[in-house]
Amino acid sequence: MICLKKILVTSAHSDDPVIGMGGTIRQLSLNGNQVCVLSACGDRISGFKDAVETLGAQAVHFDYSYGKIDEAKLFEDLKELFEQFNPHVVFTHWHTEILYDHQVVSEQTIRLARRSEKEIYLFEIPASSIGFDFDVAIDITASYEYKKKAIELMKDAFQERVFTEEIMPSIIYPSGFRGIQVGCEFAEVFKHYGSRFPLAPFNKRLVHITQI
Repeated sequence: MICLKKILVTSAHSDDPVIGMGGTIRQLSLNGNQVCVLSACGDRISGFKDAVETLGAQAVHFDYSYGKIDEAKLFEDLKELFEQFNPHVVFTHWHTEILYDHQVVSEQTIRLARRSEKEIYLFEIPASSIGFDFDVAIDITASYEYKKKAIELMKDAFQERVFTEEIMPSIIYPSGFRGIQVGCEFAEVFKHYGSRFPLAPFNKRLVHITQI
């Protein structure tokens, strides 16, 4: 299969990329793109590799701990990953987040992506993204069950209450709600955060996955 594009997904914690865009990761992979998914924190990653591989992507992680990310070092680690993987497109957290880890990963990823003129998309974490708005929607109906399966593979990484009351609802309810909003059964939504080629801040509007 010919690789169409290299796509990097950066996140603070192992569950974030599955919650924010698990279905989209699978759709991108099925379309022949090479997808690399990063968890900046190396703790709470039981099942992370299996989950990401279930979605058809490659899993990598750094060795930070929850709530203890060094911003300067993160930038250097991300810079090395950018240089090694050389992505065409970058996905990361929304730019305004309640959780410090989410916020710093977003800031440093966007900083690097801007510097190297990558196309950027921001994903939502329902419990922590403040003032999230979107202009890109992806129909993940065909990949919704894979998204659920992926997060279930990571169940042992979290306390039972956290998994049952926080993580699973973040998988189940937003996908259906966003689907209702955009006219399909299940969807994930993103903010297109600009592209150098063409230089246009509002270039994408509710695009189909094959157009990414």
